[in-house]
Amino acid sequence: MIEHRSLKNTDVKEIHIAFTDAFSNYEVPFNLTYQELTYLLERRGFNQEMSYGSFCKDKLVGFVLNSIEEWKGIPTAYDTGTGIIKEFQGKGIAKDLFAFCIKDLKKKGMQQYLLEVIKTNTKAIQLYKDLGFQICKDYDYYVFAQSKLNYITSKNSFDINIEETSMMRRNEIEQCASIDPSWQNSFTSIHRKIKNFTVLKASIQGESIGYGIIEKHTGDIPLLAIHPDFRNRGIGTSLLKHLGSFSQSEQIKMINIQSDYKPFKELFRSLQISPGKGQYEMILKF
Repeated sequence: MIEHRSLKNTDVKEIHIAFTDAFSNYEVPFNLTYQELTYLLERRGFNQEMSYGSFCKDKLVGFVLNSIEEWKGIPTAYDTGTGIIKEFQGKGIAKDLFAFCIKDLKKKGMQQYLLEVIKTNTKAIQLYKDLGFQICKDYDYYVFAQSKLNYITSKNSFDINIEETSMMRRNEIEQCASIDPSWQNSFTSIHRKIKNFTVLKASIQGESIGYGIIEKHTGDIPLLAIHPDFRNRGIGTSLLKHLGSFSQSEQIKMINIQSDYKPFKELFRSLQISPGKGQYEMILKF
């Protein structure tokens, strides 16, 4: 007998046990420690009361871990992690759990539900479509060795100043960026753990013309943006190399880059770095 209910009274350590089991045979395995999982959830805005689990005799066998915030002015739930432990996979639990989850989210005032799914996970994509989700964005991701940046030479001819800054001037960054960030790359997500990030600003004669942000311990770069008037001149390459020097990880990651965004495709093609299999962003409007 499977029971679905909120995770508000479930110990996060129990969630971590189920999470580890559920993703141990996943296409891209997650092997997160308890501390790494809690950090990830905190950065993304985890709301334990509005997250849900499937229980068999009080054992957590499935979960939907949701984050909650106003997303582009709309009350939104974001699925930051869904899984069923191996013993209970293939029994239709995920579909029932999502149906329970969606019903309760509606009741609590959410107006839409957002998630990301790896493109090759066709079973999950079909499940989400059956529940009413629609694909709204196509994302690439790039993961490469930090040492790759040691061999990059910038071809820019400008006298560029790249310096660390404690000021995230959102209006300046938005003037440089041409695409909206995904949930995990948003200003809100970054600010939740801002002490773990380094923010770099590129400028010419005191004028800001680019920004980059890196999460030092993971090597995750949630933002790399050059003002449109200064693109294709090697500035992005210079900024990327500077960001890499702050990484404490041997890998550099840029996740959820819109696949139709040509500046990034051209940048990584010039660096001979190929994208991974990518993800879809999907949304369900209530």
